[in-house]
Amino acid sequence: MSSLQYLVTVMEESDRAVDRFDSARRTAQQHANGRTCFNCADSRTCTQYAWALDELPRHPGGRDVLKELKIPFSP
Repeated sequence: MSSLQYLVTVMEESDRAVDRFDSARRTAQQHANGRTCFNCADSRTCTQYAWALDELPRHPGGRDVLKELKIPFSP
């Protein structure tokens, strides 16, 4: 199996926990301090950001990321 078969495209979603955590972490970082990600123009309506806020607490260290970025979350 070649390394190209492991690449995740925009249309695919990885089932690896580490990939989901990294994607959620980067999305949260992009939205910190009122900024936006490549996927939106408004944090309040961004589905990627909503997914990230739901996904991060599921991972070890995810709540630490939210605290570090001063993003409120529900335990």
